[in-house]
Parts: sequence; C-alpha cells; structure tokens
Amino acid sequence: MKKIIILGCGISGVTLARLYAEKNYQVDIYETRDHIGGNCYDYYDNHGILVHKYGPHIFHTSNEIVYKFINRFCKLNGYINKVKVKVGNKIVPLPINFKSIKQIFPLEANYIIKKLVNLYRNQKTITLSELQNIKDKKIHLLFKYIYKNVYANYSQKMWSVPIKLLSKDIINRVQITLSYGESYFPNDKYQGLPKEGYTKFIENMLNHKNIKIHLKAREDILKFKGNMTYINNIKCNDKIFYCGSIDRLFKYKFGKLNYRSLYIHFQSFKKSKYQPSAIVNYPSHPLMTRCCEYKQMTLQNSQWTTVSKEYPGKHSLSSWKFKEPFYSINDERNRKLHDIYKGKIKRYKNIHLLGRIAEYKYFDMDDAIQNAMHLVKAN
Repeated sequence: MKKIIILGCGISGVTLARLYAEKNYQVDIYETRDHIGGNCYDYYDNHGILVHKYGPHIFHTSNEIVYKFINRFCKLNGYINKVKVKVGNKIVPLPINFKSIKQIFPLEANYIIKKLVNLYRNQKTITLSELQNIKDKKIHLLFKYIYKNVYANYSQKMWSVPIKLLSKDIINRVQITLSYGESYFPNDKYQGLPKEGYTKFIENMLNHKNIKIHLKAREDILKFKGNMTYINNIKCNDKIFYCGSIDRLFKYKFGKLNYRSLYIHFQSFKKSKYQPSAIVNYPSHPLMTRCCEYKQMTLQNSQWTTVSKEYPGKHSLSSWKFKEPFYSINDERNRKLHDIYKGKIKRYKNIHLLGRIAEYKYFDMDDAIQNAMHLVKAN
C-alpha cells in the first residue's frame, strides 16, 4: 500500500488525508497540538456552550463540489451570519447595507441608496474601492465615514501598520451590500456551522481504516540531510505534506516570517443573550477588535451564554498571549522571504506545502478544502 505523511491536522490536512485514504493510501497525520481540527477545534465549556477555542468559524460557500463533500461528514445548522459594528453610539449591520446607511446618514440615505441601485443594478455587493470611485459628493461622504470609522480604525488595530501601507487586497475585501439583507456572506449559497460541531465533523472525516493520527508530535519530526528527508530520524521517500511554518522548518535561516496573532478571552454570563448579534466589531475600541457570542451561532438553548473577546497582537513564540500565528502579513518583505523558503523546499521532491500557514496566505474553509482537492489531483 502506498503511504503519505501529513504534518498538521487542520481542515486542509484532514481533507487531504480523507481523499488519499479513499484512494487506498496509508495516511499518517502528525499534529503538535493535543487535539485534532487545527484552528477549527471546538469544545463544550463548563456551562455546556459549544465554543471555538481559536475564535469563531462560520462555513460558507457557493462551491457545489465542496458543499457535497462536507455533507458526507456533517450537516450545517442553517445559521446565517449577521455581523454588527459599533460606530459612535450606534450599532449597525456589517457589511454596510441600506439599513446601515439609513442609520448613519438618515437625511441623505434615500438619495444614496437610489444612486447606488441605479449604478449597480446587476450586483449584490460592491467593494469599498468601487464606492470611492463614484463621483458624487454625498456618496463620497459615505465613503469617508465608512473608511474612517469602520475600516481604518479596525484595520490599523488588526495589522498594526499605517492604513496606507495595507495591501489593496485587504481593502477590496471590504464590501457594501446593495440591499437590506444582513447576511455577512451575501454571495454564498450555503452557510452555517456543523450541527454537532467542527471537532465531530473532523472526527468523521478522519474515521477511515487507512488513517492514523499522532497527537502531541514533536516540532522537529521532519528533518533534512543533504537532499533527503527524514521523519522521526528515518529516511522517508513517501510524499510529505507540510502544514506548518516554513521558516521554522528551516530554523529561520533567512529570517522570520511575520504573523498577526490574537489573544482570545472567554467570559460566561448567566443570561439568555449578551449582545444583539453573534459577532459585534469594535473599530474604535483601543485594544479589542470584536466580541463573539457562540450560543447565537450554535443555536443552543441555555440559561448561560459564553462570549470571546479578541485582541490582536504581534505573533511571538515566547508570548503566552500571542503564541499562535493566525494571519500572514502579505507585504513585499514577507512575500519575498516566503519565496526564498519555497525555493529551498523545491530541493526535496517529496515535500509539498499545504494550508494557510505553510503557504502563507489566507484561506476560507471552502478554499482550504478545494485547495486540498486540487493538490490530490496534481499529485
């Protein structure tokens, strides 16, 4: 039987494992943490609330192939993500929609809405960049308000760099919804959370006779000698899919890749509801970016509720708050450095990079699954 090795048990590695197992490969997964699921890992807290250890994850997609795949292992609970943002003394829908505009600019709202509908009749959403390019004084005032009070404050706090230095890709992720619809993912056909939780969903994917899982694996399980790769100090010619930090793999020989991290603080309250929606963003808060209430996402009934508050910071392995890398910093310096490390990986023909940390890019869950599917086809 052919064999592959996967280093990392997040959504990318687990998808890959299942697909290769079904192709009659023996799959060994090594994970340094003490649990499966990577950052999707969830668990029941002391009050019976299903919480996400690494912050909220809402599955969303319009990809029929990916949706059919996950439906083999879980059913979504139908939760529609409706995010709010606190601006001044108001809490309005996010992405900004027609309801938000009426709350922010009540006197000009009808004019602005009519103008946007006429300009973009065939679109459900527009980007903040598109809004900026409209030559109209009232719409320009709306753009400046959103840019300053919703986007700029949040982004500078999140990425800790001047707003002008942020990638345009980040700016273009900011959407304006051209309706009263409050879904955070208005362009996606399917969304929700696995009814039994992400951990159970991952367990179901891993439930195959050809898959073996090794938790609490050592960081240095993969080593290089010359042009050869070694797993547990044994020469390995099998395909290896690596999901970790590529700079760490080479002991930071050419420098460290930068990541942003999150300190996530959980609190429980004996009350039916803590906030108006599952997720509320706080652009103007000096430290916190958002507060997430899990019961609203998991659709549980309980006299208790649990929230998590997120505080971004610079990733550092020596920091107890910011030890976990969450987001790659996609600037020129880091892209060039990652390319250098990728060039070194090419020496080892049996190693492939997989997932958001190894590939140093952001993936939604459906993108991560699709990416793994493509990798299986290509190899």
